[in-house]
Order: sequence, then structure tokens, then C-alpha cells
Amino acid sequence: MDSSDTNALKMDFVSSEALKESSSMEKISMIVDKVKEGDLLVIEGGLTPTEEAELIETTMREIDVENFVGIDIYTLEKDKSSFFGLSKKKAIGITIIGPANVMKTVKKRENFLSMIANLGDSGASLH
Repeated sequence: MDSSDTNALKMDFVSSEALKESSSMEKISMIVDKVKEGDLLVIEGGLTPTEEAELIETTMREIDVENFVGIDIYTLEKDKSSFFGLSKKKAIGITIIGPANVMKTVKKRENFLSMIANLGDSGASLH
């Protein structure tokens, strides 16, 4: 991508395999670093509840009103059938994590997630 394109949004797609060998702190550090740069992450699967809590806690410590206002996390779940399809439980399909000042509009319904990135006056680092 041309770095002179000021209206571009960088999206990184990360497979569950890529994160499998990473420790919780390595995952959180990578996510915070990417989001602070203004990137949007789409992660296959998601974080554990403990990792998500630690991510939020880490983000709160890093907030700088002028440069980094925080993150938004959205998870799209999918139904997972078990025992001849009789009972269903939710499994995480993908997780989207990005700068709070970029991820503006989200519509979430079962099996559907829609997001609009607001790049114009967000103050986020753009690529």
C-alpha cells in the first residue's frame, strides 16, 4: 500500500495457527502495538476471557487522549452443534479489534457483523 494514501485503513488478518504458539502477553502486546498504529485486526477465533480482560486493562493503562483513545472489540460467534446436532453452543468465529476512534458504526445480529471505519477526522494514525 502506498504510504502517501491518507485515507487508507490497514487491516491485518491473523489465523488462529499464527497465534497458537504465542503466550497471552505476546498476543496482547502485538494487538496493542498494531491498534496504536491505527491498524484493524481480524483474528480467526478470539481471545480467552482472561486474555480479553488483560487486553482491556493494558489498553486502559496506555490511553493517551491525543494519540491513543483505546480499542473496540467485536466478536462474531457461530453455532457449534454437538451430539447429533441436538444441542448448540457458541464458538468464536472471528474477532475484530481496532482503534476506538476509527470503528464507528457496528451492526451486530446473529451470524452478521457490519462495521464502518471512520478515517476522515478520527485522529488515528493512517497508512
